[in-house]
Amino acid sequence: MAKEVKGGKWTSDLVLDLYANLLSEVWEVVSALIGEAILELLFNLSIKKIGEKYPFLKPLKVSEEGIFMDEIREDLRNLPPAELHRGFQSLINHLLNLFSALTEGVISREVFPKVFPKVREAERLVSQK
Repeated sequence: MAKEVKGGKWTSDLVLDLYANLLSEVWEVVSALIGEAILELLFNLSIKKIGEKYPFLKPLKVSEEGIFMDEIREDLRNLPPAELHRGFQSLINHLLNLFSALTEGVISREVFPKVFPKVREAERLVSQK
């Protein structure tokens, strides 16, 4: 089960907050470069693919307005933090691979500085004793 950390928040909640913010940042940057409709398609393809291994990602909602996890947050917070991290990290990695393939690394160079520190922070959270 999730560990409680400072401020009464559970590790799963912190990991969810971190990835929700990260996905929103990725959406903002990339949608400005390729448009919302194409980005929605890429997110949905990634969720479908990565959701095969991490089924908890399948209910994520994506539209041209962004990505939403409010409706499934309660279910997700009951998952082990390490599992959440692995699933969301896999989703981010898959998206970065798609972006690189489509734009020869242009998008990845824009997004990587935002992604890397947050993934490291998630790793730190799930590895706390």
